[in-house]
Amino acid sequence: MTASQPAPGAVRVSDLLEMAARLFRATLLKCLPLGMLAVLCALLPNIYWTATGHQMSFRAQYDLNFNLLTVLGTAIELWLLGAMMLRQRAVALGAPLHAGAELRAATQRLPIILLSAVLATISVAAGLLLLVLPGIFLAVCYLVWLPIVLFEAAGPWAALVRSVRLIRPLWWKALAALVITVLLFVIGAIVFGAILAALAGLLSGNGPAFLALNAAGTVGFGALLVVYVSALQLVLHSAASSSA
Repeated sequence: MTASQPAPGAVRVSDLLEMAARLFRATLLKCLPLGMLAVLCALLPNIYWTATGHQMSFRAQYDLNFNLLTVLGTAIELWLLGAMMLRQRAVALGAPLHAGAELRAATQRLPIILLSAVLATISVAAGLLLLVLPGIFLAVCYLVWLPIVLFEAAGPWAALVRSVRLIRPLWWKALAALVITVLLFVIGAIVFGAILAALAGLLSGNGPAFLALNAAGTVGFGALLVVYVSALQLVLHSAASSSA
C-alpha cells in the first residue's frame, strides 16, 4: 500500500504506523522547513521569557507579553501545520507542490482552524476536569479534526463531531498508534538529551555555542515529531474515512 492509498477498514495498528512512517519518509525533506518554523513559533513565548532573564515557571502566565506571544505563536503554528499537511497530502497523491498555494489555502481555512482548535481544547479540558476519561476519549478522536477542516471544508463544530464519528470505530487502534509514537519519540528525546549532555562537557568553555546547538537541536527534533504526527493524522483520516 502506498501513502496515497486509503487504508482498509480492517486496518491494524502496525499498518497505521507503517503507512505513517512511509508518508513521513516521503515528505520529510519537503515538510521539514515548515515543521521547524511551526515549532519555532510555538516556542516564541518561552524564547521571550528566557531572553528577558526569567526562569520558566507559572509566573509567566501572568505576563501580558508572554500571553500575547502564546496566542500569536499558536495561531501561526496552526497556519503552518495546515500548510504542511496540505503539502503532505499533495505528495501522497502525486500532485504538484506549490508553496504559495498551500499557504493561501491554509490562510483561507485559518479562522475555522483556530475556532476548531479552541473548541477542541475547551471540550477536552472539560472532559478531563469532569471525569478524565471523556477528555482522553475526545483527545484521541480529535486527531483527525485538522484534515477534516482542510479537506472536507467542515465548520468548527461539524469538524469535531465528524472526527468523533470517524475515529470511534478505530479508537483503540488510534490510541495504540499514538502511544507507540509518543514512546518512540520519548526514547529519541532521551537519546538526544544524552548526546547534548556529552556535548555540554566538550563545549563547557563555550556557553553560547552550546546554547545555540541546544536550541537548533530542540527545534529540529520537534519538527521531526510534528511532521510524523501530521502523517499519522492523514493516515488515520484515510483509514477512518474508508471504513465509515
